[in-house]
Amino acid sequence: KQWYQRRVAITAGGIMETGMDESGDYKRQVSNESLKDPQVQALSQQLKEWINDVLTDDHIVVKNLCEDLSDGQVLSALIEKLASAKIEHKEVAQSIASQKAKLTEVLNQINYHLQVADDGIKWNVDNIHNKYLISVLHLLVALARHYGIPRRLPSFVKIQVLQITKATQQTETITEQITGDEEREHYNFAARQQERDVFDTLFDSAPDKLNAVKGSLMAFANKQLSQINRGCSNIEEDFSNGVNLVVMMSLAEGYYVPMYSFSMEPTAYDHKLHNVTLALNLMQEAGIPRPKCTAESIVSKDLKSTLRVLYAIYSKYKHLVK
Repeated sequence: KQWYQRRVAITAGGIMETGMDESGDYKRQVSNESLKDPQVQALSQQLKEWINDVLTDDHIVVKNLCEDLSDGQVLSALIEKLASAKIEHKEVAQSIASQKAKLTEVLNQINYHLQVADDGIKWNVDNIHNKYLISVLHLLVALARHYGIPRRLPSFVKIQVLQITKATQQTETITEQITGDEEREHYNFAARQQERDVFDTLFDSAPDKLNAVKGSLMAFANKQLSQINRGCSNIEEDFSNGVNLVVMMSLAEGYYVPMYSFSMEPTAYDHKLHNVTLALNLMQEAGIPRPKCTAESIVSKDLKSTLRVLYAIYSKYKHLVK
């Protein structure tokens, strides 16, 4: 029996490439019933509209999720925009091998930014390249949840999948859940975005006190860093590569961070992001509440985010400074 790499189904949103997952001992394809499910179609449409909104300035218009994301070009532009990341752009990939190489690079970036455990990743290069709808939806829902989407996605979307055992050609139907309680997810994200802290108030209502706060945090940081003959003079610049943050945590907690685990002189964006992410993880392991910021905002030299991180460290270890 001939198995095709993709199937085409007519949906309310046009033509949907559903693809097939042929990894392992099974072949999996989305059932026709699920392709006609209004919830599945609504989810696909909302994700497509979200991508187009994000990429408006890049003049990129996605018409078909599975088809347009399969070579990595749109996903590359999306993660660059969402995470302020930098991915080296090469010429548009033409061959299957070059497309998969590009897609591998892009998915590695996305997985890094999402910080998803290996067993939680429900997509891979082959499935995205083969336009497998299940994997595409899992990937986009994960991105939408992580970076926030201004519209609430449909909740509890499930897709029926036909699973064929390669050895025996036996077929069974399994259920793949794509979304959960998205109303709660949307509410929690909106609530986190709306929460104001002392630095929001400081920037909005008391800018005259900003230099005093910067000076106090700078003095604290220099006191810590002076133990190994390091220092800082510009908050936004001197913490953006993550080195001083990692060093401060190692000094405060009294342990040694192996040199191979971070870059002491990072120049590439990815290396800086790795350092800052490591520092935030060290803070979390030390019991410091996660500051209202992202690793990307620190690397981008956002003053408010950098002050939040330094203040979180100061609040935990101010007793060490005499």
